[in-house]
Amino acid sequence: MKSLENLITDFISFREGGQGAALVTIIGNTGSSPRPLGSQMVVSEDGRSVGYLTGGCAEAVIVSEAVAAIKAQRNREMRLGVGSPYMDILLPCGAGIDLYIDVGLGIETARQIETYLTSRAPVALDTCRETGKHQTVINQSQSVNNGAFRRWYLPRRRLLILGKGPNTAALASLGKATDYEVKVFSPDRDTRRACAGEGVEASVLTSPEIAGSIPIDAWTASVLLFHEHDWESAILNTLLKTDCFYIGALGSRRTHEQRIRQLQSLGLDKAVHRIHGPVGMDIRAVTPIEIAVSILAEVTLAYRSCNLLQPTTATLLFSDGFVCHSGESSLQ
Repeated sequence: MKSLENLITDFISFREGGQGAALVTIIGNTGSSPRPLGSQMVVSEDGRSVGYLTGGCAEAVIVSEAVAAIKAQRNREMRLGVGSPYMDILLPCGAGIDLYIDVGLGIETARQIETYLTSRAPVALDTCRETGKHQTVINQSQSVNNGAFRRWYLPRRRLLILGKGPNTAALASLGKATDYEVKVFSPDRDTRRACAGEGVEASVLTSPEIAGSIPIDAWTASVLLFHEHDWESAILNTLLKTDCFYIGALGSRRTHEQRIRQLQSLGLDKAVHRIHGPVGMDIRAVTPIEIAVSILAEVTLAYRSCNLLQPTTATLLFSDGFVCHSGESSLQ
């Protein structure tokens, strides 16, 4: 499954292959648009494209406009849906979207963005609609210049799974399919083999202390899937001291109550509320894959609900991490 949230790598790939390329961004919308503000497509000079902005309603005309812009070497803006000159293209629910087709983004700027993301650091691209100039931004409090819009790129979501058994392999497989960077640690050889069969490499978990050496950041979700809970307190003690956006642990409500009491006895009263237990949404899951679905649904909800960027009052935050100057949010 291709990630739709960061297509900079695809832009670089087209450029390194000798192709001109356009980065197309939704910078305004009305009604219930198919994709949120900040969503992007990348189009190559020969008409190939990655990503989508309308769910199939207008991708052909977007590609055509982008190819024309590449050949003319001029950025352009266009509107689709309500208020568009393309009267034969209707978007769902009477929606209208404004697009910025950028053919001037340099490959070095794109590589700079990719470097920040590789190091697990958020980075933004400021684009001036009047001049077409760009700059990368890492300071969240830095204001956006008039006439420009800012699009944040966030590190890839990471799913850290510590446990054993079929639930572990099922969650690893589903996490990979939904574009999480999946890391598995298990003390059980059969579990590691099952994960490998799903295309996910699993490392040996030799002791609970190993959790302290695993890289964890604000874009990491951590899930414990042990049926024996001897190691849980030590691992959770470590996880609760990190800024991962989600912590979950397998077990019944009674098991979770015991888990909480044990952690409170270690002086973690103020942090235990961060633990989701029993892990996952209550969908009456029975099979390993159903349990994995319930867990990943809860993880994704937690991710979409938390604000991993804190823009200043001088900017307006849209969904999917898109930030734009408050006076320049739309072409309406």
